[in-house]
Amino acid sequence: MLRTEWQVFIANRRFLFLSLGPLLLAAISAFSYYAANSVGLTYIDGYIFIINTANLYTLLFLPFLGVAMGNYLIMAEFNWQTIRRPFVEHISRRRFIVAKAVVAAIALALLMVPYFLACTFLSNVFFGLNHILIEDRTISAVNGLLRATGAYAWSGFILYIFVVLGQIILLRVHNTIVAILGSLLPFYIFVAFGKQLPLAPIRTLFQLPERILQAGTLNGHLGQQVLIALITWGLIIAILLSIQVYLFSRQDIITS
Repeated sequence: MLRTEWQVFIANRRFLFLSLGPLLLAAISAFSYYAANSVGLTYIDGYIFIINTANLYTLLFLPFLGVAMGNYLIMAEFNWQTIRRPFVEHISRRRFIVAKAVVAAIALALLMVPYFLACTFLSNVFFGLNHILIEDRTISAVNGLLRATGAYAWSGFILYIFVVLGQIILLRVHNTIVAILGSLLPFYIFVAFGKQLPLAPIRTLFQLPERILQAGTLNGHLGQQVLIALITWGLIIAILLSIQVYLFSRQDIITS
């Protein structure tokens, strides 16, 4: 079933344009920072460029693209009247709806990877990836790139929680706009205030990108925080997927 989902929703020109479109944002950011750097308006190196452009994308554009794509994977089935496939092709409802969540994760990764690779390439071309100074510490370019990659990747893990939440809301309301707003609003609230939540594992989940970037060394203590965050993330995703499966098992797809 995943092969069918891939062919229908991912391996097409529309998704290719969607995944490569943000590269224009990376190029515009590179030229803008380079121009400002050249005339002395600001100072920026390759490491700072990667972090700034990655933050811009993951906070302002990727959430809308990721959640919208996650909703489209389900809403298109209703619009095309193919939501009945579990009956026609003898596919269990659980397998059908979990496949949607898996493809949403793949789509989110494909929306993230080309942009980050472009940022890394442009940072090297315009600013160079040399030794990096963080407060009173000097780290290598490879170390800095590993930090930036880890923080960026974890932002995708966080966003995926709200992609699945958007799919759950869509199953209830059958309205794409409501589902997108209903998942993005909590996303921005948790990104803004998640670090202040009373539950330590939840705080770690949202603090991890910052800790990866600012850690003195990439040591065992950071690895412990990553493990806690992964376990917390896994439990949240398991709960959300269980809710999603439950809702779809009770969904009226005969008259949809």
